[in-house]
Amino acid sequence: MITLFFLACAVPSPPVEAPPPVAPVATEAAPSPAEPPAPAGLPLGASLAVLDVPLVDHAGQPRAFFVASGETVIYSMFYTSCPRACPLLIEDIQALAQSLPEADRAQLRVVLISMDPANDPPEALAGIVTQHHLDATWTLAVPPADRVREVAAALGVRYRQLPSGGFAHTSVLTAVDGEGRVLARSDGSVGREALEGAIRKHVAGS
Repeated sequence: MITLFFLACAVPSPPVEAPPPVAPVATEAAPSPAEPPAPAGLPLGASLAVLDVPLVDHAGQPRAFFVASGETVIYSMFYTSCPRACPLLIEDIQALAQSLPEADRAQLRVVLISMDPANDPPEALAGIVTQHHLDATWTLAVPPADRVREVAAALGVRYRQLPSGGFAHTSVLTAVDGEGRVLARSDGSVGREALEGAIRKHVAGS
């Protein structure tokens, strides 16, 4: 029995075939996170000069929505009784202007347009000019009440009136060149680097 057991164990086992290789499963690379969508509004290169909306400025004077001057202009929207977002918006634009060399700063204009015509007569706009020490490079203006939505759509500003009478709104900045063509637009941090770069490049070349 011992010999037989030894012989049985000595007999080599038939070779075991390796399993066929498994074909790799094709997988798609995970998509990279999408860039935040740019705020809506007139596309880059389109001109605000086509927006025929009459304005009344903080001095009570009528003015066109866009006046060709050869200078870079920042447009945005606000309302005078805004408790926080609009004052921060003004400070933000002031800081951006101060970051430019003095010679370039002289080539920059700012136009803030009220989204609340019913409560923002020229006197209220002038109060904001005084409160924030805004110089002659700033224009605060109000459109006709029935044209506010048109202005907001062109500038990419989203807003809605609250039961309190105030507004929930985005703080969009739109920079245009001397012919009114849109150079760049930002909404908070979205597009901000491109906006600042476009302003610096354009005022330096003016």
